Amino acid sequence: MEEFSKKFVVGSKDTAKEIGSGDLEVLGTPAVLAMVENTAKEYLHKELASEETSVGTLIEARHLRPSKVGAKIMVKVKVESQEKTKINFSFEAIDNEQIIATGIHQRAVILTDVFLDKLALPK
Repeated sequence: MEEFSKKFVVGSKDTAKEIGSGDLEVLGTPAVLAMVENTAKEYLHKELASEETSVGTLIEARHLRPSKVGAKIMVKVKVESQEKTKINFSFEAIDNEQIIATGIHQRAVILTDVFLDKLALPK
């Protein structure tokens, strides 16, 4: 199956304290999840037509180890399966050769205009 990786550097905006998910200045779980989603999105982007994009529909993660500001994180996503427009990935986030997070992520390929037409509009 296809595998894709992307590098990130933990910034002060990525800390649990800054995001509000915790009290410490370490990589926050929401930031790890954003890195995973971004990596999967970038992988799919090269496969899609100009009128298509992808949206995250599911993510399950185990955040196993802390990472400090300035740490270099490598996120690896691997396509495990595809069901029509839904692509299922497994992922690992690695800091200094140690796995800091693992899990699964699903993205759906959508037509941008059709998706945006579904937004709830004020009455």
